[in-house]
Amino acid sequence: MTTPTFRPVRDTGAFLAELAMLAGLAAAGVGLGGSTGIRIALAVVFPLVAAVLWGLWLAPRAGRRLPRTRRIVAKVALLAITGGLLVAAGHPVLGIAGFVVTTAVVTTAELTS
Repeated sequence: MTTPTFRPVRDTGAFLAELAMLAGLAAAGVGLGGSTGIRIALAVVFPLVAAVLWGLWLAPRAGRRLPRTRRIVAKVALLAITGGLLVAAGHPVLGIAGFVVTTAVVTTAELTS
């Protein structure tokens, strides 16, 4: 368990990491697409798919929330996919650093909740 004063910081950090993941997916979509239409579609579809998956199984109020271990694995997998897509889109430093930081924050939040 966490101390009551740490909880808002932990939860805010996890939320910001999740938003960073969605922004990274949108940026990767723009960087990976060929034509303008494909870039826009990928920039919308990538974060939308991640948000739906997160909402179904990973969010605190998800109706079918995964058990902790599976939830951590799924979150790290989504963050790794985001990092990999950013690397493939030509942003290797952002992809790797983003993966490391967001994974650390999200994992810490899960393990201390």
